[in-house]
Amino acid sequence: MATAQDKYLSIFVTEAREHLAQLEGELVRIETEAEGPGGQPLWDSIFRKTHSVKGSAATLGLTELVDMAHAAEALIFKLRAKAQKPERGQVELLLQATDALARLVGRAAEALSAGAGDALPKAKAQPAPPVTSADLVSRLAAAAQALPDPQPAQKLVRAPDKAAVDPALPRYRVVVQLSAKCQAPGARALIVQRKLKALGTLIELDPPPAQLMQTKGAAVLTADFATARSAEEVRLACASVPEVETVEVRPEAKGVVQGQRATRGSLAATAARAKVAPAASAPAAPATPTPPRGTPAAEAPELRPDATVRVRADALDQLLDSAGEVLLGIARLREASRKLPEANAGHFEAEVDRLRRTARELHGKVMNARLTPFSALTERLPRAVRDLSHRLGKEVDLEVQGAEVELDRAVIEAMGDPLSHLVRNSVDHGIEKPEERQAGGKPPRGKLSIAARRERDRVVIDIEDDGRGLDGQALLRKALDSGAITVEAARLLKPAALVELAFLPGISTRAEATDVSGRGVGLDAVQRAVEALGGKLSLRSQPSRGARFTIDLPLSVSMSNLLLVQVGGEMYGLPLPRVVLTTEYDLSARGGEGFDSRSVIVGGQWVTAYGLAKLFGLPSLAPPGPRPFVVLEVDGITFAVQPAACGYASLLNRMVDVEDLGRLSDEDLAARVAAWSPCRPTPPRNWASKACPRSRQ
Repeated sequence: MATAQDKYLSIFVTEAREHLAQLEGELVRIETEAEGPGGQPLWDSIFRKTHSVKGSAATLGLTELVDMAHAAEALIFKLRAKAQKPERGQVELLLQATDALARLVGRAAEALSAGAGDALPKAKAQPAPPVTSADLVSRLAAAAQALPDPQPAQKLVRAPDKAAVDPALPRYRVVVQLSAKCQAPGARALIVQRKLKALGTLIELDPPPAQLMQTKGAAVLTADFATARSAEEVRLACASVPEVETVEVRPEAKGVVQGQRATRGSLAATAARAKVAPAASAPAAPATPTPPRGTPAAEAPELRPDATVRVRADALDQLLDSAGEVLLGIARLREASRKLPEANAGHFEAEVDRLRRTARELHGKVMNARLTPFSALTERLPRAVRDLSHRLGKEVDLEVQGAEVELDRAVIEAMGDPLSHLVRNSVDHGIEKPEERQAGGKPPRGKLSIAARRERDRVVIDIEDDGRGLDGQALLRKALDSGAITVEAARLLKPAALVELAFLPGISTRAEATDVSGRGVGLDAVQRAVEALGGKLSLRSQPSRGARFTIDLPLSVSMSNLLLVQVGGEMYGLPLPRVVLTTEYDLSARGGEGFDSRSVIVGGQWVTAYGLAKLFGLPSLAPPGPRPFVVLEVDGITFAVQPAACGYASLLNRMVDVEDLGRLSDEDLAARVAAWSPCRPTPPRNWASKACPRSRQ
């Protein structure tokens, strides 16, 4: 049974990983940001994320993680005060600290999954990192000590104008004593500040939370405060903050000192005597009356973000499966309605259609809930580009556009490695070293851009660099020497298509293999991964101008729109994105049934047509006369197939073995099974031999 500690640890692990992933990208950005105040917001964000991880870890007692975050925070604090671009060594040290924090968070996650109570000490052993935590903390501390101490921070909380404070409101002096064991006094002071603002008008807080961010242990907070609330309510709100020992509230009146001390042990008794509402003693900010117009508290409700809730990914997957089962049941009902008497069938079918619309709407909402922003794929790429470019002696600027574009979570998870490989390929193969770029009239820093955009129900991703580009003739020579293509096939290739020979296994323009690339392994795997998702990968390049990889992906892979075709009494599915058009054509006057391939006119051009019955060795049950033809485009090749009949359906991509298809009824097939593997909603190149119809019995 999960304990409260386990619940909070789970939340901490999730949030800490998000903060560290964003922190990594921001540290890479700060290395190239211009000096001066322009970089201050970025430094503030870096500091906040580090402090947030530290404060949450301190609450859970993860001391090793707190020490690491505190040492990094001290260095960040001094670098932020300098308002200058940091040195590469300083950024490298902070990135190492980020990696160490990620490892410690991973240990906490492993301890949680194992059910351990003490997260870090009992976590299972991991391979020793190249630098121990103690050594890294010492190096961070030494780097921070080498920097000059910043000037004392100015108070961030200013007294508002006298007109902004209602003179009729009682004034109080609030003194809050923090515990000597407090690991994050700045965070606790910030909570006290927010609670006082929620109860009235905070005139001044000394010291401000920013001054306590680099300290540990006891601290005394003094606040001048105006409110219509009672002193008891103010005491209870402040005493509910963790690691607060005492709270004293004194009315600001000459000759009057009527203070009382509130401790955690006396909270319950005080609340009972004052008959305060239970919400007042909760950790959350108490409900407040409407404050005077013009005060900060009056504007706070308008700034509240939309309510959100975290949902486990597997819970969404289960919900999507359940929605699919509902659609499957509705398909069975529609099939059963055909056997009803005509007098009852109409009303029943109308109700089933209404239910089907509702179920499809539910399924669509679940699919939208699974959408994940493209930034989930790109947030770690700046660090990878930085490390690889430094390792290769290159200078590369990475630009990401369309980070807000959303894709299905399954697509995001499957595209992580392929996208990383294309980025590494551009940095290693494409972008030249600074001296080579300057000799060619280019700026010394190379540019690598990743842009995502939405096009109807597809997402297109461009990975483009301004490097040396690909040499199509060199790729052709490699392909011929390795036997990947024949001389006859090479003669048919257009010049623009030569660069796509890089997708053949074993083909690389690198003369010698390195630990990064050069073995010709990778681009073919990337192409297979993209095609497995129902996408397409293309390449365009110009010598000395750079190269551009374009990935065309479906928005979601949880449902495929298919054109159902009937052949020899069996049902097949053709992916709708590959269908160009459907038409009817009469071939009976041109030789009957005994043909291998014929041609039909599509858009004024002749297109080769194939009979599906003959391809699959099935009897042709189509009557003479005009017959339906489906025109498809696969890998740039346009052709037509002739089924007996066709119709549209949306099919759920579910894991169903080919051997099990024969046991499915027609309505189950229409609601559950695509014509090929659910992981490959588009056909492979030899789709005619791998298509999966219902198994013949």
